[in-house]
Amino acid sequence: MTYKVLAQKYRPDSFDDVVGQEAVTRTIKNSIVRSRVANAYIFCGPRGVGKTTVARLIAKMLNCERPTKDGPCNKCAACAETARGSSMDVLEIDGASNRGIDEIRTLRENVKFLPTRGKFKVYIIDEVHMLTAEAFNALLKTLEEPPPHVKFIFATTEAHKVLPTIMSRCQRFDFRKIQPALIFERLKDISKKEKIDIDEKAALLIARSADGSLRDALVVLDQMVSFSEKKISAPDVVDLLGMIHNDSIFGLADALIRGDIKHIAGTLDELISGGKDPVFIANSLISHFRDLMILKTAGVPTMDMALSEDEAAELNKEKEKLSLEEILYILQNLSSALVLMKGTMFTRAPLEIALVRLAKRGEILSLADIMGRLEEKSIPHSFQAEMAIPQSGRDISPKKDTRTPGGPAGHVPENVNVAGLFGAHDADGSGNIVRWGSVMNYIKNKKMSVYTSLSEGKLMDLGPSAVVIGFGQDKAFHKDILDAENSRKIIQEALSGILGISPKLEFKVLEFLGGPGKDKGADPEKKSKTREAMKPVIDKAMDIFGGEVVRDISEEVR
Repeated sequence: MTYKVLAQKYRPDSFDDVVGQEAVTRTIKNSIVRSRVANAYIFCGPRGVGKTTVARLIAKMLNCERPTKDGPCNKCAACAETARGSSMDVLEIDGASNRGIDEIRTLRENVKFLPTRGKFKVYIIDEVHMLTAEAFNALLKTLEEPPPHVKFIFATTEAHKVLPTIMSRCQRFDFRKIQPALIFERLKDISKKEKIDIDEKAALLIARSADGSLRDALVVLDQMVSFSEKKISAPDVVDLLGMIHNDSIFGLADALIRGDIKHIAGTLDELISGGKDPVFIANSLISHFRDLMILKTAGVPTMDMALSEDEAAELNKEKEKLSLEEILYILQNLSSALVLMKGTMFTRAPLEIALVRLAKRGEILSLADIMGRLEEKSIPHSFQAEMAIPQSGRDISPKKDTRTPGGPAGHVPENVNVAGLFGAHDADGSGNIVRWGSVMNYIKNKKMSVYTSLSEGKLMDLGPSAVVIGFGQDKAFHKDILDAENSRKIIQEALSGILGISPKLEFKVLEFLGGPGKDKGADPEKKSKTREAMKPVIDKAMDIFGGEVVRDISEEVR
């Protein structure tokens, strides 16, 4: 007796047996029961998800002698002929080998003939996107107004290649990839019927390797039966499919988390020397850390993960070793490495570089760490701070006590820009001026308009009882913005949370800070020196941000 492969032997005989396409099967089954069958259907989706199977079930049910509300009877002569592929009323056509206009002309002539046994002639055209444009156009009229005894069902894996004029004349159904968990259950059910001894991990590996295709999973199951004589284990599946042992991926991920570069290099060399493709290794690691991300955020695995109990437990332990930010950082670097790997012949190097960088991620300072260190050293912690040039053009040293001799202890000279932060003196000697940058950063993240207006002012006084910001007459409108209740609330919130003070906020328009038309008689030589002082900073800004000078503001800034 001829052996029948599992994918054919267990092809669904009813709509309820179709796995993972409930919305599609329910709609079609109801349309047949209620006699609302369309002239033409087009089924779109990846390989092995049930497109042709559903098309045959429609043909069976339309011509079945004793159909039920659940599907064809599968017992009458019409059902038997359709199942064998010998029915004269159900014609399956391969679009790849019958793609020309001549074949479509022949089809147009044949549709005129009545069915031989059943009620309908059903044309199933697989890979319909392979038809030529001329063949599509020849089919249009017949497709839109076919004889009442004819139904068309198209199937395609590349829907974007089908002409819109064809699409518009069909009812479209999109078939989705089947979730690994559903494939896993189907494999266990078929294995039980076939008396195949398969362990849970082996079934999970086959389900994952199928990439959403039940047919592919059944083909692999057939292979495994021949390979292991009806006793299938996970190591056998790994060896036959050229997969990576789960222990290796967990070990590589654990070494990456611990920063063990030696273990990473050894494991990676062992895998690549054993014939594993670096791209495949990278994809496996991305999948692993993606699972960690899902567990870290959602708390439970998604349907597509299909984890065994042991794997789920191991991943839950591993997720506690990393913060979400670290997981995202790892995924981002691995994804970038994968892009580089696809553009080079030597795919190993980008992966090795990425893994070493990730293993040493603890030595890479975060933005918060950098800010903290800069604040400790009392130097500007942002490029904006470095760019804050005093209007007078004079340099300001952060270590210099800029108090006016004999003046009040909390007074800040007029040439200190709020965005610049440094050179000002705090009245209580607490070092708050050093942390003023953190206040500005907080405000910037909270509300940009408040930060922008505050940056236009000059810090005149900073102490536990009062903070005074001065504005030139030409910038008085910024004072009005900051005087608003919601603006004051944000600034007070920043001062309280970061500096631990609740001072009175004062915003003043001061004539000596300048305005339109001020200092027109300034010394030209002094202006030139100011321009020279600003040039290195401007050049650095252009170098960092890739900009260009569009306006010379040296006449305005003095």
